[in-house]
Amino acid sequence: MSELVLVVLGAVLCFFGVVSVRAGVLVAGFGAGWLLAEAFHASTGTALLVSACGAGLALAGMFLMAAFVFFVGGACVGAVVGAKVFVLADSSGGDDRTSWVLAAVFVPTVAVLGGLLANRFRVRFLRWGTALAGAALLLSGLGRLLDGDADLLWRPESGGAAVLFALAWVALTLAGHRAQSVRSHDADDDRTART
Repeated sequence: MSELVLVVLGAVLCFFGVVSVRAGVLVAGFGAGWLLAEAFHASTGTALLVSACGAGLALAGMFLMAAFVFFVGGACVGAVVGAKVFVLADSSGGDDRTSWVLAAVFVPTVAVLGGLLANRFRVRFLRWGTALAGAALLLSGLGRLLDGDADLLWRPESGGAAVLFALAWVALTLAGHRAQSVRSHDADDDRTART
């Protein structure tokens, strides 16, 4: 079930992330919670609870800081990207204390960077950010769902596997960005036609 959740969340975020900021924030918050729970080998129930809390906190934060909505949205997608990069960096399965420290420092740093970029560049960044975060979730879910050779999508263990993962991540990010660009331009055209 865990793998399927990542695939669905990743597809929604990658291809529809900027269409609805609220939905994008909810999915990104849920996905960040799920990836972190999975990285620390939590049970499915715990992962669901952590993910629901992540989604709730992300949405509540968005409403409480309406003036900073783009910052919060960027921070959420940044957390997903940071969590995936953490999983890739920690794929050697090092010391648990080191892993916790790395996660506690790295993921929030990337989240804040994503928030700052989103606050500065708004929808342009969120289109790229949600495509990047959604692609990470989608590939992670596929890597967990399809055991064997597809395991490199979850945790590449060699340099060649990491390169293949990076190429797939970039290709899927580009496809997601293109799909969102087409949808948001259509929405812009609809809004212009109504005024």
